[in-house]
Amino acid sequence: MKCTNDIGRILTALISAVLIISAAGCSGAVELEDAFQADRPGLGVSGSNESGSISYFAEDLCVVDENVEAIEADTSEALAACFFDLDTKEVLYAKNVHERMYPASTTKVMTALVALEHGDLDAQATVSEAAVTFNESGVTTAGLKTGDMLTLRQLLYALLLPSANDAANVIAEQIGGSNEGFVEMMNEKAASIGATNTHFVNPNGLHDEEHYTTAYDLYLIFQEAMKYEEFLEILKTPSYATTYLAADGSSVEAEWSSSDLFTKGEVTVPEGVTAVGGKTGTTTAAMSCLVQLFEDAEGAQYVGIILGCSERAILYQEMQTFLSSLNN
Repeated sequence: MKCTNDIGRILTALISAVLIISAAGCSGAVELEDAFQADRPGLGVSGSNESGSISYFAEDLCVVDENVEAIEADTSEALAACFFDLDTKEVLYAKNVHERMYPASTTKVMTALVALEHGDLDAQATVSEAAVTFNESGVTTAGLKTGDMLTLRQLLYALLLPSANDAANVIAEQIGGSNEGFVEMMNEKAASIGATNTHFVNPNGLHDEEHYTTAYDLYLIFQEAMKYEEFLEILKTPSYATTYLAADGSSVEAEWSSSDLFTKGEVTVPEGVTAVGGKTGTTTAAMSCLVQLFEDAEGAQYVGIILGCSERAILYQEMQTFLSSLNN
C-alpha cells in the first residue's frame, strides 16, 4: 500500500502478533495477520532510528509469503524447506515455509536463545530428579544424574551438540524456575520476534501435538540466536570435552559430539563452502529436521532449513542441493 498524501501520523502496535497501522490520507487501517508481512512498503513501522528515518519490523529479515524457486533444489522428500541469503536478504528457495510442523529438537535453538538472553554462562545449576526423568524410551540425554552440578555454558554444549533432553530440562529449571515458567518465556520470545505460527510446550522438542513451529519461524528464531557469539561458537564445535561435579563431590568427565553430520565432517560440502554449524531434530512425528548455517568463499552467510524429511540421509542430500548455487 502506498499513500500519495503527506504522512501525518503513523501509529503502530504489536498486539497478539497482529500489527495495526493507521496512516493519515489512507483509506483505513491495515491488519497484518503475520509479522513477516511487515516490511511491505508503508507497513510494519516500528519506530525511527538515530537518523530519524522510519525503521521497519522486517527490514533486516528475509521475507517470503509464497513458494520460491530462485535456485534449483530437490526437496521432494521434505514437507517444508527454505534457503535464504542472510547478507542480501534474498529468498533463494521456499517450500511450505508457513505450514505448521513438529520441530523435534530444533526447538533447542529457542531454548538456547532464551538461556543466553536471561542466563549467566558461569552460573552453576544442580540437576533435579525431575529433569532426568522421562516417560518416553530412547530419549537422547547427556547422562546427567540427580545432584550433578554444571554451569550454564556446559549445559548449552550438551543441549546443542548431542541434543541432550536432560540438559534442556535443567536449563529450563535454572532460567525459568520450572519447565512451565521457561516455556512461557519461550513463547513470549517467539511472539516478540514475529514467530507467530509457533507454540512450545516443552524446552526439548519431545513430541506433543500442541508443540509446533514453521520453517520460517525457525529462521526467525535462528537469526535471533545468531546474535550471540556463544551460540555460534557452540554450533561450530564437532565435540566438547568437559568435567563437572557429581552429587558426592567427585569429578565427572564427559565428551559430547555434535549430532550434525555437516559439523562432524561426515557430509561434504562443495569447495569454497563452509558448513558453519547447525541443529538437528528427529522424532517419529517430526521425522528428520535440520537448521544449518553455511558460508561461501567471500564470507556471505546462508541458512538452510529442512523439516519433515523422510530419512536422515535424504535430508542431507536435499540440503546439499541448495549449495550448488553458491559456486555459480
